[in-house]
Amino acid sequence: MLPTFYSWSIEHIKSVFEAKSERDCLQALEATFSHRLEFTFNGSPLPRVGLQKIVLGMLQSSGFCLNVDWLNAVEVPRDSANRNGMLGGYYIIRNVKKPLPGSATLACFERHKSVNVEIESESTDPSVDSRRIVKLAIVATDVPVQATQPPF
Repeated sequence: MLPTFYSWSIEHIKSVFEAKSERDCLQALEATFSHRLEFTFNGSPLPRVGLQKIVLGMLQSSGFCLNVDWLNAVEVPRDSANRNGMLGGYYIIRNVKKPLPGSATLACFERHKSVNVEIESESTDPSVDSRRIVKLAIVATDVPVQATQPPF
């Protein structure tokens, strides 16, 4: 039996967003998302390359210093070996850098994400973990991180 979808998702999503180079990120995207991915971001359908652009943009602007913190997930396997199933989860990506509205100065944000995914094995070989995300629906918002004031 393969690891749970939650364990698989934690490992793979961390490898995507916590990559330390563009090459590492592209490899992690390849290992995580199917080429036949159906993807929506805040209700708008995007191609797989759209996901790649969003992730690389976040990583590059942060200096490849993002951090993922999973808060919870619910999983529903479609078979006893965990080869195919669904996962709904919530995680926060920390250290997102982007300009404040009307400014060119980068500020620090947390991206709060709710995801619903369908995961399928891409191989019939039961000894190979060939699972990839084939459907991904993201609802996300960026929350400004308040700088802490030093005590007076």
